[in-house]
Amino acid sequence: MKKLFMHSHRLLQTLALASVILLSGCEKSQDVEPTASLGNDQKKAKTTETKIYYGDAVAIGDGTAWVWVEVLQGKPVAMGIELTEGVLDGIAEQEMYEVVLPLPGQAHSTGYKTVTIGWNPMGHEPTGVYTLPHFDFHFFMQTEGQIMQVAGGPDEGAWSLVGTVFPEFYTFGPEPFAVPHMGVHWSDVRSPEFSPAGFSRTFIYGSHDDRVTFLEPMITLEYLESLAAGDAETLPVPSLLSYVDPGYYPQSYTVTYTADGTYSIALTDLMFRNRNM
Repeated sequence: MKKLFMHSHRLLQTLALASVILLSGCEKSQDVEPTASLGNDQKKAKTTETKIYYGDAVAIGDGTAWVWVEVLQGKPVAMGIELTEGVLDGIAEQEMYEVVLPLPGQAHSTGYKTVTIGWNPMGHEPTGVYTLPHFDFHFFMQTEGQIMQVAGGPDEGAWSLVGTVFPEFYTFGPEPFAVPHMGVHWSDVRSPEFSPAGFSRTFIYGSHDDRVTFLEPMITLEYLESLAAGDAETLPVPSLLSYVDPGYYPQSYTVTYTADGTYSIALTDLMFRNRNM
């Protein structure tokens, strides 16, 4: 199994995501997508067919998980994590973990440098919102080394993102608090977990200091186990108001339980965003 890095359970439970901070909008500059590095012969052979590239599989529990990236004409259009049913077998008895998944070489053009799958058997605060067994699927725009340097505690840099990067419905709670080896978590207060419907799946943005550093579909075990073979759900991802780091950002995320018995959690409808701050 590839390298594991564990997080402080107590510090995870200090996340507070209960209050709403109203943010103001800002203008965007034009996003100019970089030209794919194709030779003349390759350019002539362009088609509408996509290719999927896979990273090495990692053993987790009784199953395996891996990263994949889908490319169209040299540009990424989707990127995801796939896991076999065995990962869920007996998961309720397993302790918290965070596993780094190797990336295929073709994933580096996306802007994501580290991808992990985390398991939270007890969930975390706020109580009654995220206190359900769930998976965290992290897509970091940081290297493993940079992630390990993220200390837990108050993160005053997050205040600079209010009204400049995050839309008004994303909030970190009353104060910005960084989870060790992750950062500050921003939740969409319009999501079902903040209503009587409750938490089943949601999309989190993450930051460290004064920049966005990860994207995170967060999905309950109950939701995954409720899916029938062939089921797929695609949900919109709110755009940021501005972007510091150029890269491919999702306009949606998709959860699928394939007919082959694997679960896929993917960033979909990737769109290149240029720096516009």
